[in-house]
Amino acid sequence: MSAAASLLRPGSRRILIAGARRKIAVALIARLLEDPRVDKILAIGHGPCPPALLGHDPERFMYSSASLNRRRQVDNLFLFEEFRDHPLDTVIHLAFAGNPKGYDVSRHEYNVNAARHLLDASLRHGVGKYVFLSSDAVYAVGPRGDYKVAEDAELSLHPGSPKAVRDIIDAEFICRAKMDHLACEVMVLRPAGVIGGGVMSGFNLLFESNPPVLPIGFDPMINPTTVERLARDIQLALMLRGKGVYNIAGPSAGPLTHFLEERGITPMRVPGPLLRQANRLQRLVGQTRYHAEYQPKRLFYSLVLDDARFETAFREHAALITPA
Repeated sequence: MSAAASLLRPGSRRILIAGARRKIAVALIARLLEDPRVDKILAIGHGPCPPALLGHDPERFMYSSASLNRRRQVDNLFLFEEFRDHPLDTVIHLAFAGNPKGYDVSRHEYNVNAARHLLDASLRHGVGKYVFLSSDAVYAVGPRGDYKVAEDAELSLHPGSPKAVRDIIDAEFICRAKMDHLACEVMVLRPAGVIGGGVMSGFNLLFESNPPVLPIGFDPMINPTTVERLARDIQLALMLRGKGVYNIAGPSAGPLTHFLEERGITPMRVPGPLLRQANRLQRLVGQTRYHAEYQPKRLFYSLVLDDARFETAFREHAALITPA
């Protein structure tokens, strides 16, 4: 076996995907089911199975509703009869309540407890790979930031940071505390803003505003990704060996207005001090779902992720997971 081929995790995959109602989960599940090395997928969400997932082969795909902040319900996911002889060996945690609207203590408890219970259960039940999908919102943004932000850059740990962002950082710390585990490869992926129809990322909600409102005199650099590219990157993380914290981003960087123009979108400009007021007014009249206070400096200062480590460790070996 060549050194490159040894990077491929051996055997068939049995994958638990938490957060099945997210757009990225739907795209990821479709990709994984195209791979013959994926034996079975267990998708977890709240309520009934999303319509977009109903057409999959029931022999390889199953859906279950569970409250991930309840330890017993999480443990039960690993004890289904379908996985008695061939246990789950891979977990991807996408279930994170990041929407600032209606954020309260119960949502904080859900975010942190879901991350803790899912990782702890994965380690107890012998899972070989655990991946948490984080966000570029964890990075501190400001005028002194580097042009390209690497994984060791400063995090947004200021007490005034949005509570949902601090939840993401807390979940990351839970994962990072277990990255030395001998039997399980624990990974944290920090994607750049995701753009695509129906995506609930901050940038996509901004792009879907009518119109997007930007501060006068600012045009930050970004390198957003797409749902399709993100699904491909997560697939690589699940199927290949590797652990640690990785940025993942789109193939090109440019000013925010460049990506708006590519989609035929014309923004409206307001003075910087009035940005939040204008955004709140837009939300009140139903012209946007974007929350400017979620990343208050995001429309003023650049944030371009450096994903060279992920490129070298995973994307350069993408041929290994291409079905024969």
